[in-house]
Amino acid sequence: MLTSYQLELPALDFGDDGVPRSSAFDDVYFDKDAGLDETRYVFLEHNQLADRFSSLRPNERFTIAETGFGTGLNFLCAWQLFLDKSPSDSWLHFVSVEKFPLNKEKLTQSLAMWPSLAELAKPLIESYPTLCHGLHTLFFPQHRTTLTLWFGEASDGFKALDGSVDAWFLDGFAPSKNPEMWSEELFQNIQRLSDHTTTFATFTAAGIVRRGLQAHGFDVQKVKGFGHKREMMVGTFTSHQESDQHPTPIQTSRLPWFRAKQPKAVTKVLVVGSGIAGATTAQALANKGVEVEVWEQGNQIAGGASGNAQGMLYPKLGASDTPINRFYLSAYLFANRFYQSLPLDQKLWQQCGLLQFPKDDNEQAKFAKTLASQLYPDSIVKAHPKGLELPLSGWIKPQAVCEHLLRHENIQVSLNTSLTRLEQQGDNWLAFNQNESHSYSHIVLCTANEQSALKEWQDWPTKPIRGQVTQIATRHLTAADQQQISEVKSVLCAEGYLSPELEGRINFGATYDLGNHSLAVSEQSHIDNLEKLQGLLTIDKEAISLADCKGRVALRCTVADYAPIVGPLSDQDTLISRYAPLRQNAKWQTLDDCELIPGLYVNLGHGSRGLVSAPLSGFYLSSLILDELAPFEQSVIEALHPNRFTIRQLKRGEV
Repeated sequence: MLTSYQLELPALDFGDDGVPRSSAFDDVYFDKDAGLDETRYVFLEHNQLADRFSSLRPNERFTIAETGFGTGLNFLCAWQLFLDKSPSDSWLHFVSVEKFPLNKEKLTQSLAMWPSLAELAKPLIESYPTLCHGLHTLFFPQHRTTLTLWFGEASDGFKALDGSVDAWFLDGFAPSKNPEMWSEELFQNIQRLSDHTTTFATFTAAGIVRRGLQAHGFDVQKVKGFGHKREMMVGTFTSHQESDQHPTPIQTSRLPWFRAKQPKAVTKVLVVGSGIAGATTAQALANKGVEVEVWEQGNQIAGGASGNAQGMLYPKLGASDTPINRFYLSAYLFANRFYQSLPLDQKLWQQCGLLQFPKDDNEQAKFAKTLASQLYPDSIVKAHPKGLELPLSGWIKPQAVCEHLLRHENIQVSLNTSLTRLEQQGDNWLAFNQNESHSYSHIVLCTANEQSALKEWQDWPTKPIRGQVTQIATRHLTAADQQQISEVKSVLCAEGYLSPELEGRINFGATYDLGNHSLAVSEQSHIDNLEKLQGLLTIDKEAISLADCKGRVALRCTVADYAPIVGPLSDQDTLISRYAPLRQNAKWQTLDDCELIPGLYVNLGHGSRGLVSAPLSGFYLSSLILDELAPFEQSVIEALHPNRFTIRQLKRGEV
């Protein structure tokens, strides 16, 4: 468990020649005169990437993993070559780790030396993540590329991943100057993530690297180094068998009942539901070239909880490092980048920040604990005179965003179309809408509280909770209150929330009505929301006529453990039978993987935080369906996994 997500910035100097140099490791990041040539010789040529990119099959993915992101030079060179040589429907996934990442300013300064890479350096710099520990996913659909960055220890980063790497760039500072990176655990994870076609190249010929790779299944050869360097090493992975030098078994840390991947040919995917979960899932798949159909039971897109005129990016980050907190932190940072990529001219979102005020003494104490822990960098959470400030937050037009995401050439939307039944047909699924059926290779249900089609396999502890938002045209407010509203530049949150004025109206609320499932707009809910508004501003609620209040009601889908349910499905009875020994011993172990229902996934239970959690959850599901490295650590995958409830019940002896 981490005590801080903050990162130590590199001790970095720029010489008179403009070359960045690490003071800590007394080494340059690249050679000014031959940096590009060195990268292309060492990593691109000796992993045979030009030929391998050219020979990719239709829709094939190629994954490169790198030790030491540095200035991103290796990534940009590989990216440039991929776009030049690969088929137009292939995809590159580049994974890199960095313990001491550059900030955006230093990255920009470093990459300015390479004008030939400027076209790709620009989107990299624009999407470069906020410096914070953990996995960061950068998505470049227009360039057919995903970049996954792990900020932290290299061995921890690769330990977090599950999948297969095609080529390794073993970079970073020289082993003689940075021996800690070249650990036994790093070599174990390189072996775990490699298969019989995996290659590696490294600038170094150091014995610690050679012995480590040989002991973990690689055939290692020395070849001529670049320029004046006498030797470097290249090789191919040959075996997962352990050598005499390495008796420790290699295996993933994944628990068998939380298996998430089951590779299966992808033809057409059905996404059920057009709210923020469905729209982000559909777009993530469509951006990767998958044909997607979206079924929406209502007569408009995002007609449920995602249909409000204005929502907020509000993560509710905790004061300690837990898998759930890591999920919401990663999802929050991803969502910020995701909404930043939306067309500016449509004004779908604004990063105006969010001020969170304590609603009682207990929450004030939680705020104080969060700040005292120094868990987050100030760029994410910082002190405010009245509470907390979240600079990366803002407001969103949820329904308009969903409509925008679903206007994609690979997405077909059908309104007034309800899923009534699912039936397996060979390797595919038949989805029924009344008496009509259509065939799909994969189905993702993003149906919030509507889960009847899944009752045959699993039943989860979700609960619908009514929420009503209130909207008032500012012209109906007193002059004094209009002045107050005009001064609100950030989203305000306490017992309720208020977003800055939008199109002559303010949107605020929302109620949290336990046990009330009515979709009718209620005057009492307006009164409750006005009370919450008065807790945020010194507004004269008595001067507001209820007749001037407009409202909208939806039912949130909430989960008892406050995490959404995202991942593949298993049959509950089969889970109980296979893992029955957990009833007697919660620490029982087995290597027997759970059986997954091929091609069936869910993405629901986002509650009131779907605008934060849905974009990365949708991207995660696309990675499972397309058999790519996931954007989550294993602990996060387990925290979201649909099987978690049955396994908990088994361990408690409840089933």
